[in-house]
Amino acid sequence: MGKYVVTNGQNLYDVALHIYGSIEGVVDLMMNNADLSFSDDLKTGDELIYTDDFIINADVVAYNRLHGIIPSNGERPVYPKYFTLPLTITFGLLPSLTSVDFTASGNGKIEIDWGDNSPVETIFLDRKPTMHTHIFDNEIAEGRIIRWFTNASFVFMDWSGLQASSIRLLHPLRVEELKIKDRAISIDFLHLAEGLYDADLGGLATNDLSPLVTCRELMRLDLTDAKLKTSVVDSFLMQLVAVYGLRRNCEITFSIHPSGIYREPERDENGRYRIRSGMEAVWVIVHEPAWNESGAWKFIIENEIYTVEK
Repeated sequence: MGKYVVTNGQNLYDVALHIYGSIEGVVDLMMNNADLSFSDDLKTGDELIYTDDFIINADVVAYNRLHGIIPSNGERPVYPKYFTLPLTITFGLLPSLTSVDFTASGNGKIEIDWGDNSPVETIFLDRKPTMHTHIFDNEIAEGRIIRWFTNASFVFMDWSGLQASSIRLLHPLRVEELKIKDRAISIDFLHLAEGLYDADLGGLATNDLSPLVTCRELMRLDLTDAKLKTSVVDSFLMQLVAVYGLRRNCEITFSIHPSGIYREPERDENGRYRIRSGMEAVWVIVHEPAWNESGAWKFIIENEIYTVEK
């Protein structure tokens, strides 16, 4: 006699199809497992006895083995899902992920659709950062979408463990401290971030830092080990100068050196700076008296500090 171990999401007919190549194999399963009934919900790890070398459709069995297919069409009892809050955030994930996590603190609650067969998860936020983990209960061939329904105000958020390949904000989101480490991702969603004063984007790989220019309350930006082109860094720094407006002074850390030399740029006939490099933009920012009046800008570039000279 053989012993079969049930895997995630399988029902009785899945097991029969896997062993015998036909759902008619349930008869053999019922004969060999006296306590088994058609109404039973199989669980991962359950063990079933079956008759060795009894195959109904050898072609189906061979095809499944050749392609590594394990039939898994378990019931999906949780749809439709209902929510009481607005859809605010979506995360795109690769289909290969089996579990994810995030850490958050703040005020309010989140209703989460994990994009699998699990019911809606409701999380009530606290002032203390808390990690939340989810293990997906199904496998998919294409990308998975996680949906957050919330109107909460976040004090701290770490999305690194979600391993998202894309993030979209559908409504403004208040988050004071945000961490997304070691991700290759667009940060366009930051256009709708409100109140952000601390952003840890270490190891980020992206083609555009301009959304950070709109974060006027930002006081700390960590781009340590970020995989950025020099042109991307230069563009960000030049935009900071061009649309400075009303914003807080900030400490910015780069592991990549902007182009050019740290020096005062040339001026045009109207006395305006002609900034031609990222390092000239850094010089202007730390030497503009009005921009450093209430607090000094500080750039840490390859462990070298550029700030207001005392």
